Amino acid sequence: MDNRMDGNGGLQSARCSGSDLLRWIGMAHEVGPRSDQVVFPMRRVRTGTLVTHEGAPFESLYFINAGSFKSVHTDPDGYELVQGFLGRGDVIGLDGLSDGVYGGDAVALEDATVAIASFRELLNASRQVPALEQLIFLASGREIRRKNMTLEVMAAVGAEVRLARFLLQLIARQAEQGYSARRMVLRMSRRDIASHLGIAHETVSRSLTALADWGYIEVQHREIEILDPDGLEHFKRVTRGPTIKPPGGRGGATRRARAQEMARMAEDGHAAGATRF
Repeated sequence: MDNRMDGNGGLQSARCSGSDLLRWIGMAHEVGPRSDQVVFPMRRVRTGTLVTHEGAPFESLYFINAGSFKSVHTDPDGYELVQGFLGRGDVIGLDGLSDGVYGGDAVALEDATVAIASFRELLNASRQVPALEQLIFLASGREIRRKNMTLEVMAAVGAEVRLARFLLQLIARQAEQGYSARRMVLRMSRRDIASHLGIAHETVSRSLTALADWGYIEVQHREIEILDPDGLEHFKRVTRGPTIKPPGGRGGATRRARAQEMARMAEDGHAAGATRF
């Protein structure tokens, strides 16, 4: 990645190579001299700025180098649905491959940096660097997997379980990037989370408090620490609940009792589901 600074220390121009894109998405093993020679412009994106507009003609893909975004679809009645959240290594604009227009707004949740790859130029470059075509396939596959994971979140009836699944997915994605598997900062607002999970934003706050009271997490404003990852993993398997509050507060014995109760509820749910077919 090449940054050129002006006399005042500001960013005058920036660019990255095809090798950078491959590294960001986890294909460093495909980097070589040819991918080093392919160059893409980069852009700084300020908080709240859009990089794609819903309904606009599809022209480019945006590879996230730093920062995070939310993808938002607005229905004819003006309701905004947060479809998902994207971070480093993700690609914005893949939905434009289907019908030639972007399917939603991509809004920066914090100051971010993206590489802009004209799709036509990317395809042309892939003739010399086949790994760039594989990169598109990989990014598209990850997008499909992310949509499936969202369906898994929405399959839970209880708001607390939906939130538990959402937090575990976020922390897993963060860990894949080499960051903490226990602590994270939520860049999105409670209202964004509520829209994504299909619940009221007040319910998000209550559910965070409940998960904290039950000893699974600790919440400090937007900072979340997973205190009991094993317990939270058990809890997320409860497909019908929780219909009752998990027993007790914090502490090892309490967490074990809670995990046993949640596991029993999960097993009961699976058994009940089995008898219906």
